[in-house]
Amino acid sequence: MFTPIQRSTRSLLLSSISRSTSLSKLRTYTLRFAHSYPSTSHLPTLRNVGVFAHVDAGKTTITENFLDVSDVVVNPGMVDSGTTVTDFLPAERERGITIQSACISLGWGGANKNDTKINLIDTPGHVDFSVEISRSVAVLDGAVLVVDGVEGVQAQTETVWTAMQRLGVAGNLLLDVGDNDNGEISDDGNVLPSPLPCISCINKLDRVGADFYNAVDTLNKKLKRQDGSSSHAVPIQMPLVKCELTNKVVPAFPDAVEGEFVGVVDLVSNPMRRIVWEESDKGKGGRPQLAVEELLVGDEMLGAAEEARFNLIESLAEVDDGEISEHYLEETIPPQSVLIKSLREATINNKAMPVVAAAALKRKGIEPILDSICSFLPSPLDVPAPAVQSVAGEGEKKTKKQKKAEKKKKSKDDYPLGHPFHDSLLALAFKVVHVKGRGGGDGRVVFARVFSGTLESRKTLRSVNAEMLQTGQAGKNKVERPSALLELSGGKMDALEDGVAKSGEVCAIVGLKNVETGDTLVLSGDPMTRNVCLGGVSAPKPVLTVKLEPKGSEDERKLEEALRILCVEDPSLKVETGDGDSSGMGGGGGILLSGLGELHVEVVCDRLTREFKCDVKIGEPAVALKEALTPETVLGGEELINFEREIAGNRIQAAVALRLEGVEGGGGEGIDGGVEGQTILADNSIVLSDVAKSWLQMDFGGEEAEEAGETEDTEEIDEDGGGEGVENKCAIALISGIKGALQRGPKGNELTNVRCTVLEVSTENGYGDDQAGAIRAAANFAIQKLLRAAGESEVVVLEPQMTLTVNVHNDYIGNVLSDFNNRGGVVSEVNSINDSEKQVMVGKVPLKSILGYSTKLRSLTAGSGVFAAEYCAHSEQREL
Repeated sequence: MFTPIQRSTRSLLLSSISRSTSLSKLRTYTLRFAHSYPSTSHLPTLRNVGVFAHVDAGKTTITENFLDVSDVVVNPGMVDSGTTVTDFLPAERERGITIQSACISLGWGGANKNDTKINLIDTPGHVDFSVEISRSVAVLDGAVLVVDGVEGVQAQTETVWTAMQRLGVAGNLLLDVGDNDNGEISDDGNVLPSPLPCISCINKLDRVGADFYNAVDTLNKKLKRQDGSSSHAVPIQMPLVKCELTNKVVPAFPDAVEGEFVGVVDLVSNPMRRIVWEESDKGKGGRPQLAVEELLVGDEMLGAAEEARFNLIESLAEVDDGEISEHYLEETIPPQSVLIKSLREATINNKAMPVVAAAALKRKGIEPILDSICSFLPSPLDVPAPAVQSVAGEGEKKTKKQKKAEKKKKSKDDYPLGHPFHDSLLALAFKVVHVKGRGGGDGRVVFARVFSGTLESRKTLRSVNAEMLQTGQAGKNKVERPSALLELSGGKMDALEDGVAKSGEVCAIVGLKNVETGDTLVLSGDPMTRNVCLGGVSAPKPVLTVKLEPKGSEDERKLEEALRILCVEDPSLKVETGDGDSSGMGGGGGILLSGLGELHVEVVCDRLTREFKCDVKIGEPAVALKEALTPETVLGGEELINFEREIAGNRIQAAVALRLEGVEGGGGEGIDGGVEGQTILADNSIVLSDVAKSWLQMDFGGEEAEEAGETEDTEEIDEDGGGEGVENKCAIALISGIKGALQRGPKGNELTNVRCTVLEVSTENGYGDDQAGAIRAAANFAIQKLLRAAGESEVVVLEPQMTLTVNVHNDYIGNVLSDFNNRGGVVSEVNSINDSEKQVMVGKVPLKSILGYSTKLRSLTAGSGVFAAEYCAHSEQREL
């Protein structure tokens, strides 16, 4: 029987590896505190892990086999037959792809397979559902990256890797960040969250043309870390094949004999072990049985295995100057405990990525992946506490009660809020779904990660987000009481034991009627969390729009309710009315539904008709155009723009001086921000001058400003409507008026990449809450006037550009290139795939040119071509 790697290294699983100076104390105190307090004793053996991959790399098949070998299910589900546990939506089972991230728990290790608890999230590989990846990354501690053994790293592999590196998802620091360290601070004042520690699995080694070592090479060449260094993929196994001619099991070296993948040599164990999955001797549920034996002196593959292990030690010595380097320099074999310790530290510190081999469809290689998760990926104790945004709240200083509580809890072990040992509840609602019959109301079920404290059913919770804090609404947020907590089990949901979720855990909550994705959950009445929140979950902006026309009034009401629910579940969806639309969809009413791509919109429309029984006419898709001021454009200035009206016999008057500027996008959504002619979308921003702040009586100055180093003449306000201390009605009205006017450009499309600076505000009656309406109207009027006066050369219409990757046989590459050029595409590279008869073409092309491309590609390639399209940036609209 196969013995998991971690069984012989139990003490290492319970040790906490420090990732930064601020966490070094965990080396000494982690175990003592974890076992001293019953509510934290589970932490050393807990893993929160996500499985990531390109579409069709075998990610869901691996997840199903995890459930099989851990005895969660009797037989693993099959993607092709639609019997998987994690892909439970009808659309997922019909299309054979993952659409929604699915959460499930399993145990692994020890005689009863429960030494370590693994909370697993299976994520989509298709770029149209990237919001599922973003929200999963926000709550995970580690990752498994699955790569196709034939194709190597593919387009979406790079996309999910970027998400795992947490690039472009930095939390905005308009609010204060707490004392906890969760990453470096960039030059533009953003937190750079720590990348997810990762192991990789080269899957589908049973396919013709699979090459383990070539796939590892693509990991190192194509995947870069935050600092620009290589992913440093390190094989910890040597794959074995059964030679077709001799029927002997031999190492699967590049350019060596071909054969069926049957097993691996474990390079970490000492002595090394040969592990072979015997299909002829199948056990429970038809699972191949493991044959394990040590490689002893005289074994014919010992020499090859020793060379592979030396390469492993050499790779680790490059990033670890401890004991492993001494063994490398002295050319001695390190003990197994030293090798595992070095691998674990290098993985958790994002200096290396252990790589294993598998053929999930044949149910081979699954157990070592679970062993590697337990041995090398971090527990909640090994990762920094999340960044916490905070304000004093309501324009007040902290209360004596809050200061007393802070002092008391800060002195106790000195752990920051959000650390698993901290007493105060801090949880992130990262996903919302609706399940009929659950929780009452609309059946809302909230998935949450508990970072610190304890989440209990029937305890009153507050939900808060950054917008509430920034607009001074922190004391007016949503207060609710969960009716039950559920454990993770794919499409099924069972009540959590004792109705308690401890720190580090992931669970589902029912009974919360107003919580949305990205909300922070805290315990009502806890002074430590009175005015704090987590960074939330970022959502990509939609690029494709369809028009929905309900058949009758009853269908319209049903459609509106269905879209409300779907938008709560999926923050990347956008819904607008079609009245007066100038986006190319035509006016005359209707509802405009915007999503991240053709497949995304198609799946949503399918749910509308099938799940919500909406009888609607669905129009042809059109790209979501944007408008922007050119970077050189400046509209308005110091001159006050007066607004006055008489309403119901009452005269209202206000005047504002504004300056509108076009700004270049940076960071965030695209990957080619520096490419000429391309624009990375950036949210519109609002800036208040000192003169405007003074008139609005906004207290941004004083001792607190001096301590924070605020010396600029203007203060930037978040696009959602405020900044620290913004709670008065006039300021909120001003920001609301500006936001409303900046929604549409002079040509009728959504306006983006604009900075609005408020230079002066004035009313004849002076400052007062009764002037809020006039100020809102004046701001809206002034912006519309400035935009109407803009010249043709000062406003550009932007259309989405896509990075298109096409895999095609050599016989058809000419057809594909010719068609791509006719669509206005620009080819950036054409390469052979692993010396095979296939090539991969990569290029940039307008989204509107590849609508319905899948049908055309099948025609061009006799059904053999496959493609992936990913949004990269916007560029100025052009006619083809």
